[in-house]
Amino acid sequence: MTSSQPPSGDDNHHAGHLVPILCLIGVVALLSSITPVMKNVFLHSEMSFVDIARERVHIGFLILAGMTVCLDWRGVRALRFQDSLHLAGVGVLGVASYTIAAWGLMYTSVTHYALVYSLLPTFTAIFSYCLGRQHTNPLTWFGILLSWVGCAVAISGGGGPQAADFGLGDALALLFTLMMSVHIVMSPHVVKQHGVLTSNTVMFGASALFLWAGSIIWGTGSQQESFSLNVAGSVLFIGAGTAGVFLLRSRSLRSLPPTMVGAYHNLIPICTIGIAHFSLDEPLPLSTILGAIAVLLGSELVRRASSFGFSLTWPSWGVRRDLAPTWTAAPAAIRSYSKRFQR
Repeated sequence: MTSSQPPSGDDNHHAGHLVPILCLIGVVALLSSITPVMKNVFLHSEMSFVDIARERVHIGFLILAGMTVCLDWRGVRALRFQDSLHLAGVGVLGVASYTIAAWGLMYTSVTHYALVYSLLPTFTAIFSYCLGRQHTNPLTWFGILLSWVGCAVAISGGGGPQAADFGLGDALALLFTLMMSVHIVMSPHVVKQHGVLTSNTVMFGASALFLWAGSIIWGTGSQQESFSLNVAGSVLFIGAGTAGVFLLRSRSLRSLPPTMVGAYHNLIPICTIGIAHFSLDEPLPLSTILGAIAVLLGSELVRRASSFGFSLTWPSWGVRRDLAPTWTAAPAAIRSYSKRFQR
């Protein structure tokens, strides 16, 4: 007779480590598809960037709210007003910033958008360092520089009139990437404190309210427009996919460091550019390919730099701490302010 053996500690450890990795793979698949689908909506409808961002967040909020009511209603009831304000602030950076993303996508190609967004791991590393959550070393900064140079080469050397220069759309995509980097660094604390469903529902709800007010100010809140079944389905996919991205990414942030979460975004530009090339007929010149390789290589160096045994601190360089230059006080001041903000 055979008896069932309980799972060993190693099996539980591997399973616990595999779940957040699978969540990140889901994030990559969704984000790689959402951007080309959104560009297709712009090309085949009269929706403005405010319209699509509003519907994107509203659909995501409805999905998350329904799940939270069924699975984590106690977490919502336990929220204090101060906690809600904190979650709303983090949500504006990560959810309402999709308005900036949609705005940028209207004026640039999916390829350019993906290249700029691929800088996310570099900015995540910088913000993590400034907030005292990650050490850096020369390899980290070399990877950051390599990514930035690769992105500049890919964008400035792209073929076609739509991908000739760094324009308004690229600048807006860069602003969105910066805001999302801050969101990724700031999210783990609030997610661990309030739970994945509660945190994301409040962030989406606050952002939905913010975008609803913004659409009224912008003058698009009362427009009634008929959509084709294809456009309506695309908007529904964008909203549901966005909610899925935040849920899966928040789940992974509970177990993985922000830099690793950002590093898995390396796969997003590859998949996104490929989808845009085959579905939207966007050009793919050699300069774009070489620049994208440099961006991905730099991002991978940023991720792997933490595994080396040296860091960019003055004792490891053989310099007395009291002789360190004054610019090192800036990250310390930022870290001090961040700790007071989290309290």
